[in-house]
Amino acid sequence: MVKTKLTLSRLENLLLTACDDLRGSMDASEYKEYIFGMLFLKRASDLFDQRRTELKIELAAKGMGAEDIAIALNDSDNYSGKYFFVPKRSRWNEGWEEQVIKDGKTEIIHHPALKHVKENVGTTLNKALEAIEDANVEALQDVLKGINFNRKIGQRTLDDDTLADFVQNFEKIPLKDEDFEFPDLLGAAYEWLIKFFADSAGKKAGEFYTPAEVVRICVEICDPREGMSVYDPTAGSGGMLIQTRDYLRECGGSANEISLSGQEKIGTTWSICKMNMLLHGISHADIRQQDTIREPQHKDENNELKRFDRVLANPPFSQNYIKRDLIFPGRFPVMMPEKGKKADLMFVQHMLAVLKHDGRMATVMPHGVLFRGGEEREARKHFIERGYLEAIIGLPGNLFYGTGIPACLLVLNKQGAAQRKHVLFINADREYREGKAQNHLRPEDIDKIVHAYRRGEDIPAYARKVPKDEIAAEDYNCNIRRYVDNAPPPESHDVRAHLHGGVPIVEVDALEHFWRNYTGLREDCFVPRDATCLDFSTAITDKRKIAGFVAGHPGVTNRHQAFMEQVATWWNDNLPNVEALAPAASNQHENAGNVYLMRRSLLKHIAEVLSGQDLLTPFQVRGAFANYVNLLKADFKSIAASGWGPELIPDEDILQSQFPEVLEEMAQAQNRIAELQALFAAADDEDFEDTEETGVMPGSEVKAKKDELKILNVEWKAHLKELKSLAGNIFTEIKTAGLLPNGAKKGYYCTEGMTQKEPQFKNGERILELAGQVLHSSDYADALSRAMEQGAMAWERARRIEQSLVRHKVLEDEVKSLKANLKSNETKRDDLVEKARQKISNDEARIVIVERLRQVLMNTYEAYLRADQRACIKTVENLWSKYAVTAKTIEAERDAASSQLKAFLVELGYE
Repeated sequence: MVKTKLTLSRLENLLLTACDDLRGSMDASEYKEYIFGMLFLKRASDLFDQRRTELKIELAAKGMGAEDIAIALNDSDNYSGKYFFVPKRSRWNEGWEEQVIKDGKTEIIHHPALKHVKENVGTTLNKALEAIEDANVEALQDVLKGINFNRKIGQRTLDDDTLADFVQNFEKIPLKDEDFEFPDLLGAAYEWLIKFFADSAGKKAGEFYTPAEVVRICVEICDPREGMSVYDPTAGSGGMLIQTRDYLRECGGSANEISLSGQEKIGTTWSICKMNMLLHGISHADIRQQDTIREPQHKDENNELKRFDRVLANPPFSQNYIKRDLIFPGRFPVMMPEKGKKADLMFVQHMLAVLKHDGRMATVMPHGVLFRGGEEREARKHFIERGYLEAIIGLPGNLFYGTGIPACLLVLNKQGAAQRKHVLFINADREYREGKAQNHLRPEDIDKIVHAYRRGEDIPAYARKVPKDEIAAEDYNCNIRRYVDNAPPPESHDVRAHLHGGVPIVEVDALEHFWRNYTGLREDCFVPRDATCLDFSTAITDKRKIAGFVAGHPGVTNRHQAFMEQVATWWNDNLPNVEALAPAASNQHENAGNVYLMRRSLLKHIAEVLSGQDLLTPFQVRGAFANYVNLLKADFKSIAASGWGPELIPDEDILQSQFPEVLEEMAQAQNRIAELQALFAAADDEDFEDTEETGVMPGSEVKAKKDELKILNVEWKAHLKELKSLAGNIFTEIKTAGLLPNGAKKGYYCTEGMTQKEPQFKNGERILELAGQVLHSSDYADALSRAMEQGAMAWERARRIEQSLVRHKVLEDEVKSLKANLKSNETKRDDLVEKARQKISNDEARIVIVERLRQVLMNTYEAYLRADQRACIKTVENLWSKYAVTAKTIEAERDAASSQLKAFLVELGYE
C-alpha cells in the first residue's frame, strides 16, 4: 500500500490539535515558543534519522564495515545544510543510556526516547533542545536555549501529564522529507502557525508579524532581483525576507542567488525568525539579535556598516530610544528627540544609510511622521531636498495588529535621486475589505497600489506626482490628503425632483458602468417622465423588489454568463499549463514543476484575454486570479512535487460522493448542538422567557432550584416523620382507652402509604376517621392535620421542581451525547475517508482535482460578479430612497396625521 503523504491542511490540523492542548493553560503569546520549539525538535530528529538511513546505504555500498559505519553515523561532520546532528538525549525515536557514579559505584541509567518520556518532561525537553544547540552551535547558537518548558505561567508550571500529551501530539506528525506533499510544506505550515498566533495574540502580535498583504506591497515595490542583497532591520518573524525569496522565484530567479540579512531586538522573536528561516530551507540568511538603532550588527570587512541593494521593514511604531553610546551616529543627519516616542524616522535614516548608491527601500510608518513639526519636519526636508523620497503611500486603517491607526509606506530610492523633482503620493486608504478584528487589503488593492507606483503618473483621486517646490511651500507637510483628496463627492440632491417627483436623468446617467454592461436594465428600471427626470417603471413598485428585479434581469444574467464563458474558455485553453506542473518523463513544458512561473504566466494571460471587457477592472481581473492561486497554492505545489495524488482531494469531497449519510448525520448533530447551545446562552439573558416551553433554565435558576429542592426534601420528610409519630400517638390513645375495634392494626393507620418513595400524606386521615368513629378526641389531631397539609405542599413543590430540573438535564445530557457521538463519527469519518482514498487511482484523482481547480476558479470570479451586482442594486435602491416619495407627499401625510390628531383631541375635550 502506498503511504499517504502529508498535505498542508492535514499538517495544519495536527498542529492546531497540539495548540489546543495548551490553549487552556496559557495564551497564544506564551505558548507559541513551545509549539515552535517542539516542531523544530521533531523535525531535526526526523531529518537526522533520514540522513542516518541514507548514510548507512551509501557507506555500505562503498564496502565500509559495520564498525566504521557506526563511527561515521555519529560524526557530526556528516550532517550539514538542512541536517543537524542530533545528540542521543535529543532523539525522538531512540532511547539512550547514561553512566553515573553513585556511592562509589558505576550505575547505568536507561533513558527513554523523547516520545516516551512521562516524568520530568519539561526538564527533559529543555535539555534536548540545549543539546541540539550545543551540537550545532554555528547555526543554532542561542536559538533554542531560551525555550523553557518549565517556565512559570502565573503561579504554576505545566504538569507532566499536559506536556506528555503535548509530546504525543507531535508523535502523530511525520516530519521527514518523504512525508511531505511538497518540499516547502513545513515552511508553509510555519507561516500558518505564525499567522495563527498573531490572530490569537492581539496587540502583542505586532512584535513579530506584519500582514502578508503589506509585505507583498513592500516586496513588489522593491522588486528584488538575482544577485541582490536584501535587509530587514526589524525582522520580526522574517516574513519580509521569506516573501522576497518567493517573489524572486515568481520572477524566474533562483532563490539561492539572493543575500538575505535581518536584525531583531526581541530575543524570542529573533529565535522564531531563525527557526522560520531554517524550516524554510534558508540556511544562508544572516539574522542577528540586537537593537538596530543602538547597535547595528551587519558590518563589512572594514568594520563599516554593510550596504544593501534593497531594504524592507515594518519598525515598531512610536518608540523611544537612547542617544548615549549610539554606534555609527553618522547614520542620523537629523537626530530625533529621545523622548516623546519619536524614533520612527531614526529607523528610516538608518535604512537610508545602509542603502547602496542605487538602492531602494520601502518601510511602514505611522502617519504622524508625515506632518509633525520639529526634528521630524527637518528629516522630511532632508529626504525631499536630496531627492531620496520617491513615494508616500497611504494605507487603510486597522490593518496592523496592536493598532487601529492608519499607516503609510515610505519609499526612498537613491537611484536617480539627484534628478528627482517630484514625490509620488498614493492615497489608497479607502480600498480594502473589512474584517471583524482588522481590515485586509485585497489582491486587487495591492495590484492597484503597485501599478500606480510603477506607472508613476497622476490618477485622479488616487495618485499624484507632487513637485518638490509645492511640498516646500507647504512647509514640508506631507499629509497625503493635502495632495490627493480621495473623499467621495457629496451626495447630489435635486430639489425639484424631491418636491415634484421623478429621478434626475443626470443621476441615472452617472451609473453608466452598469447600463453599459447590463443591456436593457436602465430601460426596464426607469421610464420617461419629462425632459429632466425619469420615473421608476411599473415593474418596481417597492424598494424591496429592486434586488430581485436586478438579479433576475436578462441583461444581468446574460452578461454574467458571457463573462463566465470567457473564463471557462480561458481555463480550457490554459489547462495544459496547469497539467504541466505534474512531474512526468515526457513533461518538457517551460513551466514544468514551477508554481511561481505558472502563476506569473497565467496571470498575464488571463489579464490579456479579459482586457476587452469593463465589467471588472483590470485590477479586479488580476486580483481575482491572484486570490485564486493564493487559495490553492499548496495544492499547486503538491501537484508540482508529487503529481495527482488522491490526498489532494478534500475529505469533504470524498465524504460527499461516497458517504453522504455520514456527513448528513454529522451536520444534523452539529446543528442540534448549535441550537441547544444558543438556547442555553439565551437562557442566561436577563429578559429570557421560555415561551416555547423547551424546559431550559438560566444557570442561576438551576442552582437556586437545586438548593430549594434540598430544603423541600428535608421539609416534607420531616413532616412525614412527624405525621407517622402523631398517628401512632393517637392510635395508642384509642387502644389505651379500650376503644380500638377488633382486628384493627397499627400499621394500617400509622404507616401504610406513608413511604418516602412517594408519600401519601392524606393517608393520615385514616387515624382521624377512626378517632371520629369511636368518638375519641385527641390533642394530636390538629398537629396531625397541619403535618399532612404542609408535608403534602412541600412534596408537591419538590416534585414540580424535580420535574423542571429533569427537563433541563435532559437537554444538557442531549448536548453531551451529541458531542460524544460527533467525536465518534469524526473518527469513523477519518477511517472511511482514508479507506476510500486508498482505492482512488492517480488518474481518477486527476479528474477530480482538475474539476476542483476549475470550480474554485469559477467561484472566485463569480464572487466578483456578485459584488458588482450588489453595487448596482445598492445604487438603484439609493435612488429609490431619495426620490420615490416626494416632499409634497410627505407634507400631505404629515397634514393628514395632524388633522387626525386634532380630531382625537376634540373628542377628548381639548380644543
